[in-house]
Amino acid sequence: MILGSLLISFNLSVLIARKLQNLKTGNFLNRLGKLLLHLFVVLCLTLFLNNMIKRALSLKSDEHIFKFLKAKSGFGATRDFDANLYLCEEAFGLLPWNTFGRLSDTLLLHAYVFVLLVTVTAALAVALRNLSLSSASPAQPPLGQTGKGTVSLGADAAYSLAHTVVFGALALSTMRMKYLWTPHVCVFAASGLCSPEVWGLLLKVTRLYSPARMCVMRYAVPMLTLSYLCCKLWPGVMDELSELREFYDPDTVELMHWISTHTPGTAVFAGSMQLLAGVKLCTGRTLTNHPHYEDSNLRARTKAVYQIYAKRPPEDVHALLRALGTDYVILEDSICHERRHPRGCRLRDLLDVANGHMMDGPGENDPDLKLAGHPRFCEEIKRDLPPYTALFTRVFRNKTFHVYKLARDRHPAAREPPPLT
Repeated sequence: MILGSLLISFNLSVLIARKLQNLKTGNFLNRLGKLLLHLFVVLCLTLFLNNMIKRALSLKSDEHIFKFLKAKSGFGATRDFDANLYLCEEAFGLLPWNTFGRLSDTLLLHAYVFVLLVTVTAALAVALRNLSLSSASPAQPPLGQTGKGTVSLGADAAYSLAHTVVFGALALSTMRMKYLWTPHVCVFAASGLCSPEVWGLLLKVTRLYSPARMCVMRYAVPMLTLSYLCCKLWPGVMDELSELREFYDPDTVELMHWISTHTPGTAVFAGSMQLLAGVKLCTGRTLTNHPHYEDSNLRARTKAVYQIYAKRPPEDVHALLRALGTDYVILEDSICHERRHPRGCRLRDLLDVANGHMMDGPGENDPDLKLAGHPRFCEEIKRDLPPYTALFTRVFRNKTFHVYKLARDRHPAAREPPPLT
């Protein structure tokens, strides 16, 4: 996984590109052209090396991410089950606009935009100055050690700027990535408000620069901002801390208690990723799959287990589950009869399309999809028909969950891959 990452390929590409190009010779236009060519070479070389490494090592761990990005960017729809799982989740959509409103309520967005504009201005000024200098020009003072009228940008500030731009682009394109961007917004805004570089540049532009003024600004503005936020937010914070809440899900608690008391410690369970994570945590039982979705083997296991919500005959489902060593399978009504997602994004719809079957309900289907030859497994198994009861025995049921014990193979064969522990 690490060897096939884009970071490894990017580092190799940068080292190779640095040996092939000299960015410190020529006039401004020549240097600018070399810089753009340098970036293009690094990008192409990164993709090429990454593809070669994955082919050489037969790595497929992140191929679903590239399918997801391709479909999300509008370069064609996909029927890949794993990619569609991401596409249909709200967390992987665009960042909603109300996020900026919530960030503005605490003045975080205002401080962030202010520091970002100043830092970007300084970065552009330093970049243009470096590109304009010839190799014969006198040496410039190091970053951070400049005179009164010179714009500078420290290496730490440049690194933080690059990070916040990348994290911001990720968050804007995929809402779930805001967990990377939002903490960095706090760090970037706080460091900028206290930075002598930011206030030094601002005072130089307004021709008011002096060491004393810069010192006053870098201490006074953060203190005033913190004082305002304390007065505004303190009552709400105390109200939230005074609220005592308790998690209440009796159906799940009942299921976990039943598993702990009525099944052997070596039993292997199959079900949805989110539920099995709780089963492992609460009961310690062995699982067929879990939410670590960045492994191709685990994705294949999950898709095989999720056939319990597809239109498959009981013999096929039983064979798939037993191949993973499953002893018990947990069916959830909230997935089998899902209404949260629109048609085409329900889990059962994704499975139908991936299996080449037409989706349920009114609406259009792709012309090459066919009617399934069998009813939906999660619905039909509850009717206790002989083909199902011969292979699956219901051992637990409540309003949310149905647990079935699988019949043992009459002619046991080697089970690969082994159950996850």
